[in-house]
Amino acid sequence: MKRYWMLLLILAGVLPAGLISPERAQGAAFAALDMSAGAAGAGNAFTATADDPTAMHYNPAGLAWQPGVNLAFSGALRFENQSVQQTAARGTPYNDKKLANLAGLYGNWMPEGSNWGLGFAFDTPYALSTGWGTAFGGVAKSTSFDALHVGLDTVYAASSSLAVAVGGDWYLAKGEVSSTVTTFSGRDKAGFGGHISALWHPRPAWAIGAMLKSGATIKLSGTASGAVNGNASVKVKLPDVARIGAMHVFNDKLRIEVDTSWTRWSRQKNLDVVGSTAELNPLSLRDSFALMTGATWFWRENTTLRFGYAFDQAASKDGGFNARIADANMHRVSLGAGADMIGVHFDLAYVYSFAAKRTINNASAFDGTYRNRRQSLALSVGKHF
Repeated sequence: MKRYWMLLLILAGVLPAGLISPERAQGAAFAALDMSAGAAGAGNAFTATADDPTAMHYNPAGLAWQPGVNLAFSGALRFENQSVQQTAARGTPYNDKKLANLAGLYGNWMPEGSNWGLGFAFDTPYALSTGWGTAFGGVAKSTSFDALHVGLDTVYAASSSLAVAVGGDWYLAKGEVSSTVTTFSGRDKAGFGGHISALWHPRPAWAIGAMLKSGATIKLSGTASGAVNGNASVKVKLPDVARIGAMHVFNDKLRIEVDTSWTRWSRQKNLDVVGSTAELNPLSLRDSFALMTGATWFWRENTTLRFGYAFDQAASKDGGFNARIADANMHRVSLGAGADMIGVHFDLAYVYSFAAKRTINNASAFDGTYRNRRQSLALSVGKHF
């Protein structure tokens, strides 16, 4: 029992660090969260657990202890209510662009008796959807971006307690940036990055995981009309990401994990539309941190229950705030469950995300009080062959 109380005290000391931050709608800029229902139910604290094929997103080294061939499909329905209270005369416009739903396919092959294996992923880890219409004078009328990600990893089990993985990332992206004077749409098929990860079990009931992922430069090439006319481009720089987590299992009944991550959003300086002329869309983004905590209760044989809490720090600063990325510090609470049925493993999770109101007062077009609430319903289905 002492160990339970010690861990609870640690969590009680860590969580307030996110709660007392002075800024409070969507945190994590345009990162798409909840890529796995199993992870989402536990607050996305999964870097040191990584025990199903969706480990390709969180920590591919975990595939080393998933023998044979494993496949998993994961999808999430996402709903958002985002608005900004401007002056009485200007009203309370809503973000009218539907939040993108998520889908991913993950798999691995770890031959019996071999220390080497492979993993792959097809998913969309980045997605941006904002549509403010004529609010802000139409300066940020519509912005969208999504990047289909293809990942391939080589996994090596160095020992019975240590595994590493190295992989590459390929992004196929499309996006739109429009205002009342310029409309742009473009694509890119050649954005590349890489990552490395490790998972270590110092003791049977303990695990420590880490992953470092490089960014990638996406150049959306297409056509623009309006003030910028003809061939044009918009550059999107996907961020570097570092994750680390620690996990402990108590009496084979309760698993607790605490993760933290750092994301280098400061790489993205603007969303300028550049052609023979240019429309400037400066951004003021900073590197951000996230804290994830999750608990998994092994309720019955082949049945688990999960709950979690996560705090995602906003990437956008108050100074130079741009409603094209209207994020703020976000708190997320989640519930989930997993079960084996008819030879297939199912995970289901519900995530509610909320933030206190965020007021911007820069004497700019984007001044106002922003509010955001999000809900996600995620399902993952996995099969061992």
